[in-house]
Amino acid sequence: MPRSYTSRVSLLEDIQASAVDPSHPLSDLLRECQILAFRLRHEPFKTWVAHELNGYPDEASLPVYRASLRGHIKADIAGGYGRSATNVAVPLSNIPPEVRDEVTQFKFYQGVATLESLVADGKRTNDTRVMSPFDPELAAVTPVWQGYQTISMWLEVPLASVQGILDQVRTRALAFTLEIEAANPNAGAVVSDGEPPVPLAQTSYIFNTTILGGQVAVGPNAAVNITQGDLPGLLRYLEGIGVLAADREALVQAIQGDAEEAEKPGSRVRDWLGRMAFKVVAVGEAVGENAAGGLIAAAVARYLGLI
Repeated sequence: MPRSYTSRVSLLEDIQASAVDPSHPLSDLLRECQILAFRLRHEPFKTWVAHELNGYPDEASLPVYRASLRGHIKADIAGGYGRSATNVAVPLSNIPPEVRDEVTQFKFYQGVATLESLVADGKRTNDTRVMSPFDPELAAVTPVWQGYQTISMWLEVPLASVQGILDQVRTRALAFTLEIEAANPNAGAVVSDGEPPVPLAQTSYIFNTTILGGQVAVGPNAAVNITQGDLPGLLRYLEGIGVLAADREALVQAIQGDAEEAEKPGSRVRDWLGRMAFKVVAVGEAVGENAAGGLIAAAVARYLGLI
């Protein structure tokens, strides 16, 4: 059960303790992260936590640790005179080239509770694999051995891969809270009004380097060569990583609208960063093939002199 907070234990410390305790339910850890996400006012982190808890919708762009798994195709086959074979490896050369990449990808959309159940069931039954059956019509027209009919076909990955996903969620939540704590040790405290405890541009940068670290090529030394106050340079850079013209124009309007605001980033730029991060993270909407939310946030932060 979730720990009760005391004056000596902050929300950030509690999440970190939960993350390093393998006996602490992952769903409870994510609910603690949900509290932090609302206090940070960071929509992409809210969305990530909600998806990990409840599952990802079909149209969502999966994090790399859920979508990069490659499985092995197996089949049960039958021939004449009562001959048969089970659990036969299907050579990729038997699969049409145009669908090979797609049919060997094992994607996990389920929430963490469902994945934990898969692991628990596998341990109870001594099953070391997770299977996803192919459509019977596709199996029927896919040959495996000459003279044999394919009865059923499926894609499988080791059960350890599912445990790996759960470990990644725990590890990335830990890394995120550690970086947030470094930015502001009091970031998890209750704040009724005022600005977010960590600037949203900085939170977006941390989010993309920790939560989506394997998916977005961003790091503390990322080559984001933007000079503070150089708007044309910022726009050229964003264009170069694929940010659409309409989004670049919206950023210019946001910067101009925030000119009188003392806080950096101003409210309009914060809203723009939130929308862009949501495009990249939550719904997989294209902002150009090479665009990454962390690079966008880092570029804007450098323009504003925040990093």
